[in-house]
Amino acid sequence: MRPRAPGSPRGTSGHRPTVNEVPALRIALIGFGPRGFGCLERLAIEAARREPGSAPVHVTAHDPRPHPGAGLPYDPDQPDGMLLNFSARHVDAWSEDNHLLSPSDRPSFVEWLGRFHPEWAAGAGFVPRRLFGAYLRDCTERLIAALPVTMRFRHVQGEVVDLELVPGGWDVRHVDPALDIARVDEVMVATGHGTGDRDRAFERWDRELPLAPSTRRIPSVYPVAHRLQPEVVPGGSTLGARGFALTWIDAVLAVTQGRGGRFEEEAGPIPRYHGSPGSEPRVAPFSRTGLPLLAKSGPELDRRSEELHRIWDTLRRGIRRADRLTPARLERRLNRAAARALEALGAGSAVRAVPSSALHAMERSVRVAAGDLPPDLAWARGEAWRRAYPAMVDRAGVGGITAAWPAEFSRLARTMERIAFGPPPGNLARMVSIARAGHLDLRFVHHPGIRAFQGCLVLESSGASLRLDAIVNAVLPPPGVHPDTPLLYRLLRKGHVCLAPVWHGMVVTDSAGSIGPDGMPVPGLSVVGRATEGWVLGNDTLNRTLHGHTRRWARRVLEPALQAATRAVP
Repeated sequence: MRPRAPGSPRGTSGHRPTVNEVPALRIALIGFGPRGFGCLERLAIEAARREPGSAPVHVTAHDPRPHPGAGLPYDPDQPDGMLLNFSARHVDAWSEDNHLLSPSDRPSFVEWLGRFHPEWAAGAGFVPRRLFGAYLRDCTERLIAALPVTMRFRHVQGEVVDLELVPGGWDVRHVDPALDIARVDEVMVATGHGTGDRDRAFERWDRELPLAPSTRRIPSVYPVAHRLQPEVVPGGSTLGARGFALTWIDAVLAVTQGRGGRFEEEAGPIPRYHGSPGSEPRVAPFSRTGLPLLAKSGPELDRRSEELHRIWDTLRRGIRRADRLTPARLERRLNRAAARALEALGAGSAVRAVPSSALHAMERSVRVAAGDLPPDLAWARGEAWRRAYPAMVDRAGVGGITAAWPAEFSRLARTMERIAFGPPPGNLARMVSIARAGHLDLRFVHHPGIRAFQGCLVLESSGASLRLDAIVNAVLPPPGVHPDTPLLYRLLRKGHVCLAPVWHGMVVTDSAGSIGPDGMPVPGLSVVGRATEGWVLGNDTLNRTLHGHTRRWARRVLEPALQAATRAVP
């Protein structure tokens, strides 16, 4: 590629360039998990549509992990006990209009499992995350091999620490300066879960704890093979886990099933756990609320009544068509649909169950999801939220109701997501089984006191106390932009982004372009995923059809390259 003077536009060098002389459009993808893969695929699709005569497109993907496409949550090397929180039958990495590969060369996740891991190919199941990571890695290799001739791709294996706006584009700066790239035309930030600095987030919380040198501090659960190995958390010790959502489940499975424990299926949905003597610690999770996530519903209840599908369809249509949809009106619609769903299942008189403990709530949730107990109001409201979610994304995202009523919608979302987007029933059933076997101590789940005694941290609640040999941070940094997302936070401090109120997600256009404090798009900077949560709703999903930002982004950034190529034709 011929170098270009800073700030000089393409095709203005004093003579009419030929097609071969059209400068390449240089695009940097920051983060290369599922979102990064989707960005590359959309660029390839759009570039292929513009052949012949389109300008070259050079793409670099900047990600420190060795598995392009997989991303941090789907590391192919993690243990089997870490399950995907999304049914395999709903996952397909490919766009329907991808004609770069034949249908047989771009399999859905279930089709891929059928070829390579048939034991996991039941589409309604929740499979190990490592298999999804391997699927994404395979998809990435297939896509790179099929890129159009006008595209070049390179994986830069390094962590990006800064993006600098310079004349003519952006400089991409890494922890290792040898990897830096100067003056790219377009930057897409798609860092996802990898955007948070977990160690930094823990250090700030850790400073609030009393001094207790005999309790080991572990800043993050991931990667479990390193953070929670027996040398760090020995068998027979007591491990406190800050957090009571999805991450603590991974921590528990890593130090139980991951150390030789096994589950024996029983007549009901909850197995019997047999520990590995001497190898496992006891785990005590805790959080501010002490409320557990409830299990995702399985297909059993759907099969009981065809009326359920009509109820959810009516709910989605009503949300999409409503003239003025406030959070209060949305909640009333959800509650009405939930009541109708209970009636359709013959449980119209169901009342809100009040569990006597966290363990009771978890066990009841598993049994309802499995169809072993009648559905209750918690199930119905959670299912209504989950089924209505695509319609809510349409109405709430990109500055919709999340911008108009940020605090009210945030409160509703926090309440509903706990009961709608919990773990797979099998994983929550394993937690109940491990607790019954005495390896999980749930006495301190609700905001315990923490003090130091004889050099150790001690949890205290309702007259009980528990000394901790180690404590692990099982809380992920929240979505949006904050000090624990250093790259994004630098962009904020430089004035390249502005944030949605309450949620702290970046404000973007419908084609993912960053909006600055002056309300204008920032040239060459785009963002998708968790960093935009609150302006865009529902980023923590593997559903490629839920949002159209990546598709519109690829068209937008390649349009100048097409125009340049058209002008260059003699």
